[in-house]
Amino acid sequence: MNRHRILGSLAIAGGTVLSCMAVPGCGQEAQPSAPLKGQVHLTLIHTSDIHSRLFPYNAQLGQVDAGLGLGQANAIVNIGGAARVSHIVGRERARASRVLHLDGGDCFQGAPIFNYYSGEAEIRTMAAMGTDVMIVANHEFDRGALNLGLQLQRWASFPVLAANYQLEDPKVPGNSPLGTIIQPFTTFDLQGLKVGVVGMGNLSSLTSIFDTPNRLGITPLNTVETAQFYIDLLRPLVDVVVFVTHLGLDVDERMIESTTGIDVVLGGHNHIVLQPPKRVRDCSQNSETDAEGKVRHYIEYESPDVPGQKLKRYCKPRDVILAHSGAFAKYVGRLDLILSNDPKDLADPDYDANNGFEVLTHEYQLFPVNENVPEDPIITSLLEPYHQGLDSLANLDLLVGYALDGSKRNATSGGDSPLGNMISTAMWQRLGIKTDFALTNSTGIRTDLVPGPVTVEQMFNIFPFDNSITKMQLSGREVQDMFDFVARRSTGRGCVSQVQIAGARIILDCTKKASPTEAPGVASNVYIGTLDATCKSDGDCPGNLNGQCDVEAGRCWEPIHEIATYELATSNYLAGGGSGFRVLQRNTTQLDTKVQQRDALIDYIRAGAPCGADAKGQLKDCSKDSDCGSVGEGFICACPDTAIEGATCSTDPKRTCSAGAGQCVLAKCRDDVAAYQQATCNAATSKAVQKECESSIAPCSAAGEQCKFLACVNRRLGNFSDGRVRMVGQ
Repeated sequence: MNRHRILGSLAIAGGTVLSCMAVPGCGQEAQPSAPLKGQVHLTLIHTSDIHSRLFPYNAQLGQVDAGLGLGQANAIVNIGGAARVSHIVGRERARASRVLHLDGGDCFQGAPIFNYYSGEAEIRTMAAMGTDVMIVANHEFDRGALNLGLQLQRWASFPVLAANYQLEDPKVPGNSPLGTIIQPFTTFDLQGLKVGVVGMGNLSSLTSIFDTPNRLGITPLNTVETAQFYIDLLRPLVDVVVFVTHLGLDVDERMIESTTGIDVVLGGHNHIVLQPPKRVRDCSQNSETDAEGKVRHYIEYESPDVPGQKLKRYCKPRDVILAHSGAFAKYVGRLDLILSNDPKDLADPDYDANNGFEVLTHEYQLFPVNENVPEDPIITSLLEPYHQGLDSLANLDLLVGYALDGSKRNATSGGDSPLGNMISTAMWQRLGIKTDFALTNSTGIRTDLVPGPVTVEQMFNIFPFDNSITKMQLSGREVQDMFDFVARRSTGRGCVSQVQIAGARIILDCTKKASPTEAPGVASNVYIGTLDATCKSDGDCPGNLNGQCDVEAGRCWEPIHEIATYELATSNYLAGGGSGFRVLQRNTTQLDTKVQQRDALIDYIRAGAPCGADAKGQLKDCSKDSDCGSVGEGFICACPDTAIEGATCSTDPKRTCSAGAGQCVLAKCRDDVAAYQQATCNAATSKAVQKECESSIAPCSAAGEQCKFLACVNRRLGNFSDGRVRMVGQ
């Protein structure tokens, strides 16, 4: 690494600010703390990847979240919210002496509040809850570097770190102000314990960290070289070195193994929880055996005198604590460390006093952020104007449809998912777009569709990015190249498909190589469009090709032809080369339709038929509940005449619906929509106002009428997996 370049970034970041920003009384003459000796306690509170989930939200829990204490598996639970997070952070601060709250970045993007306020609310919230350090991650740049700089200048009251970003000179007109804000590291004196905190921003997504083209003004720096530089810089000055990163688990581990001197790494980006945290050995990547047969470990660094020459520094492997604390404001992590600089405690004859305090023991607690957690009134008050603003700017409570079983964004097979298929179909079949096939990236679908009433807010949570649909013409050869890239990308991510498609079928093989020099991952049996042939198995189709028969539809698919032309509908993000789709970026036939993916999905669902509708989309007329038995189990006759309001909706058996007023609707739809409307009244300031609200809304009666029109998110809308993306070699 170029030492002068690093020191230059330090100067740009503010010179003396680095050494004292986090210390009370900065700039005043202060007496140095007495050196500590023996065992001390340090508490690190960790959050990461909040993704704008500042308000509580409903989610259907999977086995992993249930196992971590968030709630019961498959239950719909109200979770998250910055006010709850702040309560936990404040509570744990009060229970500790030496304590820091460190946030791992990506607090931007993921809920409507970011779409309308561009990160202002997120930064103000972090400041109000007393965050000690925040690092800059990829989604902080989703509205561009200039927006990030302005939001941090206006609202951040804490150090913002990213050691592995060399920033442009903020003095040059037109450049972002980030160079005056972002620091590589900061230090804290906690009752005599000197803690150095280094931030590492995300590098793997630098080509994809914005949803519209913006110049970032960032030169990425080598992870290992940067980390070791700041370790060496801080080691003589501090007792403990903590890295807060947004690199992802694999890069965290490689960084630790290739450096020496880190004590703790708090990571993010993968949205995972490490419970318990990992112990990763530093200085373990490289080793050699000397003449006496003794194994010696070393790290490599570039010679300052001979460019390109690698030198060795010998070191002894040590355990480094690596923790990840999840995402979407679902958890707060607390890492308690017992440290010592007394060789008697360490029982290590090779203890190096230059390493300061070593970790003796650690304990990690994960605090679920659910309904059992009280809200911090300061944060609630801070966010109230934003809540009211969203009500006026966007009707987020507006119902789009009803999903009895919800829709999953991931498939157990690793291939196509129900939600992915429905979204791709919405793009593919959009009026005015209608192409040969459609493709979107799996990671762009940010959450599942929760069972129950489907709201506009949920659509924002699923598609937080304001990406539009782009059309383009591809040759068969380009289609093959694109899916080969998808296969390689999917192979590198656990053999899980990184795309969702409609109008096509593919097999992605995670074991094959297109050539000996390429990474594993090949797409085969690529089909677009159907043949005029019916089938029950592949053997019924011309050519008897694997995966050619769509058993669900009973149709044979047509293999692609290299010189044929196919029209694709995809997101403008992928069309611009996002997530590495260079084969699309090079295409010169692109047309941005300006139709947002989110709007296409909303309109597609709204155009569907209500639950229980016949093939023509019509509900059965009825006068009483018994008339609905032929429709299916769980249907009732809905009309205002028979609805009984109450905590649980019911039907008056003594009354019948007048002619033409009653129709058979799903009882669960009526009950869930009524409960959703009742929640509005439950928020009333008094019992009298609540009763008045219930009287005017009449939740049960209104819900029955709404379910006559609300589209049912079911198989008819393509809400199922059909094997259109098959994974091989998992």
